[in-house]
Amino acid sequence: MSLIPFQKLPPRRRTEDARQYAYRIIRHFILNLQLPPGRKMNEVELAEALNISRTPVHDTLYKLSRKNLVDIVPQKGAFVSGISVHRIEQTLWIYKHLGTAMLQNIFIRNVKQTQFDILYHTLHQLEDYLAQEDFTQPALLINDYYRLLYELAGKMDHVWEPVQKVGMDLQRLLFLSTMDPSVTRDFLKDLTALTDSLVKRDTDRACTIYHHHLSRILLLVQPLRDSYPSYFIDGSTEQKGFLNDE
Repeated sequence: MSLIPFQKLPPRRRTEDARQYAYRIIRHFILNLQLPPGRKMNEVELAEALNISRTPVHDTLYKLSRKNLVDIVPQKGAFVSGISVHRIEQTLWIYKHLGTAMLQNIFIRNVKQTQFDILYHTLHQLEDYLAQEDFTQPALLINDYYRLLYELAGKMDHVWEPVQKVGMDLQRLLFLSTMDPSVTRDFLKDLTALTDSLVKRDTDRACTIYHHHLSRILLLVQPLRDSYPSYFIDGSTEQKGFLNDE
């Protein structure tokens, strides 16, 4: 199924039994679905894609909905990938503080010059898709870039999973924003300049560019909300934990 790409599964923790690990893997797949905003998927469809029964999928979706990580469409047995402005703001706040600490205190000291090649490779892929006017992949590549920053910083990769849980709204926002080639070009310039600064070990400039990049994303929220109002969760709906069915 194209919505569930091949990906490396997180290892089983020593404190987990088989059932706990299975539910964590299901949660991992749900939170990593390549689901465009507004696209509905029901429990049966997801269970069939994962080749498991519907019950653990239903239980996992219910738990995630209680944490406001997925939005259940009432009476439809389905979920839909809405975008919460509140969660976007929370995510960018987390990205700013964790990312800045990572760049200032860990990244510059621990990462070797040759390790930056993987960041440039991701950016070259982004550039290629932009040249081909293929706007289905840039959001995923940008998210991959963020993940690689955490992985390259060593033990910081352990915080990526919890960061990503609150960051799925950001990925959906990026999906909408990168359909505009000018926005994608701006993102590419930001991340290229960030990588160049990291290579030069210029911590101050790297943090300045990183903050500018996150601010650029935040400024896109309202214009995108105006253009795609049905994809966003307003305050009253967010508190109820679901999206209104269109």
